[in-house]
Amino acid sequence: MKKWMEKISRWKFDKKMQLLVTVSIIATTLIVLAVSTISSVTSMKQQSIELLQAQNSTTAENFKSSLDNYKTLAIATVMDTSIQQYLKAANYSKESGGLKNSAYNILSSISNMHSDMNFIAIVGKSPDDYIYKGQIAISAAQFTQVYSHDSQQCKTVQDSSIKMCFNNAYYNGSRYTLNIYFPIYDTNRVLGELGLLCMNFTDPSLQQILEYDSSKRLESMVVDTEGMLISSRNKEKIGTNVDFIPKMKEKSGTFSMDGRLYIYQKVSNWRFYVVSSVPMMELYKSSIRTIFFMAFILLFLLTVSLLVVKRIISKVYRPLDKVVRKMDDVASGSLKTRINVEHMGEDFTKLAVGFNSMMEEILVLMEQVKMEQHQIEQIRFNALQSQIQPHFLYNTLECIHWQAMVDGNEEISTLVKALAKYYRICLSGGHDVIPLKMELEHVRNYLIIQNMRYDDIIGSEFDVEEAASDVMIPKLTLQPLVENSIYHGIKVKEGKTGSLFLKVRKRSSDVLITLADTGTGMSQQQIDEMNQHLSEYDDSFGYGVRNVNKRIELLYGEEYGLYYLRNESGGVTVEIRLPYVTQVEDGIIRGEMIHV
Repeated sequence: MKKWMEKISRWKFDKKMQLLVTVSIIATTLIVLAVSTISSVTSMKQQSIELLQAQNSTTAENFKSSLDNYKTLAIATVMDTSIQQYLKAANYSKESGGLKNSAYNILSSISNMHSDMNFIAIVGKSPDDYIYKGQIAISAAQFTQVYSHDSQQCKTVQDSSIKMCFNNAYYNGSRYTLNIYFPIYDTNRVLGELGLLCMNFTDPSLQQILEYDSSKRLESMVVDTEGMLISSRNKEKIGTNVDFIPKMKEKSGTFSMDGRLYIYQKVSNWRFYVVSSVPMMELYKSSIRTIFFMAFILLFLLTVSLLVVKRIISKVYRPLDKVVRKMDDVASGSLKTRINVEHMGEDFTKLAVGFNSMMEEILVLMEQVKMEQHQIEQIRFNALQSQIQPHFLYNTLECIHWQAMVDGNEEISTLVKALAKYYRICLSGGHDVIPLKMELEHVRNYLIIQNMRYDDIIGSEFDVEEAASDVMIPKLTLQPLVENSIYHGIKVKEGKTGSLFLKVRKRSSDVLITLADTGTGMSQQQIDEMNQHLSEYDDSFGYGVRNVNKRIELLYGEEYGLYYLRNESGGVTVEIRLPYVTQVEDGIIRGEMIHV
C-alpha cells in the first residue's frame, strides 16, 4: 500500500485528479447500487410477505367458515328428533323400521343440501345399527371397515367432543377427505350416549392446498397446534409432525428457517394453523433481475461519466500543464520563455502573468548582479593599484616641503605637507578599513588643500564624541561626500562660500555620522531619487557616492550605509550609519576578503 501511495504521489496533477474523481464516482455508484439493492430486496420481500399473509388470511377464513358450518350441521343432526328416536329404538331393540326411514330421509336431505359432502352416517352402539347415505356406495367408501378405527385416531379439534382428521383412510386410499366424528347423546338423559355421527367432506380449502401447483415453489399447509401436518402438497408427509411449531407463538407472523420464509395464520377458534412457505431466493428473483438491469445502467453511466470527466480534467489542466512545460523550458536554460495568457481563464491568467513577471524580474536581477560584479571587480582593480609602494612620492613631497621652508614659503610648505598626509592616508599600506580618527584627519587635510586652492571659501566644524573616534570605517568614506558638498553645494552657491558641519555620535551598538552643508541644496524629489538609487547601478547617478554606500553594504550588510535628507539651512545632510566595531579581522583590513 505504501509503495502504491509513493507511486501515486509522483503522478501528474491531472492524473491524480482523474484517479480521485474516478474513485469518487465508482464509490458513489457502488453506494447507490447497494442502497437500491437493499431497498429493492426489502420492498419485494415485504410485498411477498403481505401477499402471502393475505392469501393465508383468506384460506384461514374460508377454512374457519367451513369448520363452523360442519360443526353447526353436526349439532343440528345429532339433535334431530328422528335421529334421536331411531338410535333409542335401535339401542333398546325396539321396532325401528319406520324410524329408520325417517332418519334416512333426514340424512338424505342433508346430503343433498351439501355438494361437498361425500357421505353422512349414524352408527348405534351396535356396529350393525347404522344408516349410511352418500354419493358413493358404502362398499366403495369402505365405511364399515374404516370408521371405527379412524374415529379413534382422529383428534378433538375444539373444546367440544367433535373430532376431525384429513386422510385417505376411506376409498381404498385413493382420495384424501375430511372426516368428522361427533358423538350423539340422548337429549333427554345426561351422558346418555346413543351413537356416533360420521361425515365425510371434500373440503375446498384443504383440497386447494393438496392440489397446489408445485412449479410455483410456494408451499401451503395446514397444521394443528400440536404440530401434526393436516394437509400439504406433499401427501407423504400428511399425518407427520413438523418442527417449527415453537416458532409460531402469535396468531399470525413470519419466521425464517432452512432457507425458507414461513408465514402463518391461526384459524380462529380452532386448533389449526394455515402456513405458507417460500424459498428466500424465490423472493429475490425479480429483485435480482432489477438489480442486474440497474447495474448495467449504472455501469454505462459510469463509463460515460469517466470519459466526460477525463476530457474535462484534461481541458481544465491544459493551462496549468502549459505553465509546467514553460517552467521545464526555464529549467533547461531558456530564460526568455514567456506564457501566452490568451484563453487561460481568470485564475490561470494570474498564474501566467505572475510567471512572466517573475521571469522579467529574474532577468533584471541577473543584469544587476552582472553590474555589481563588474563594480566589485573595478573596485578590486583600483585597490590593487593603490597598493603600489608610494615611497618615491612621499620622498619627493618631503623634499618640496623642506625646500619651501628654506625659501620661507610657508603656504607651499603647508600645502605640500597636507598633500603628503592626504596621500599617506589614501594609500594606508593597502588597508581597506581604518579608524574614524584617521578618516577625519584625511578630511581635514583635504579641506586644507581645497581652502588654499579656493581662497578659504569653506568653513568647517567637527563635533566628534570621544567614544566613537575609534570605530572602524571603510577608507575614503567621508572625503567623497565632502567633495560632493563642495562642488555641488558650496561652489555653485551665490557668493561661493559655505560651511560643513560633521558630527559623530555613538548610539547603542551603532555609530551615526552626520555631514551637513549650507550649500544650494536639493528638492525633496531629488533627495528621494538619490536615496532610491544608492544601491542600484545607474550611469546618471554619481559613481563616488554609490561606491561609498556599496562598500559599506558589502562590509557590514544592507542595514548600514548612507541616507540623504534636507536640512534647516537649505543645504543637504547625509547620514552615515555604521556598526560600532573597533577591531576588524586582519584579512578585512588588508583587503584579503574584499578590496575596495
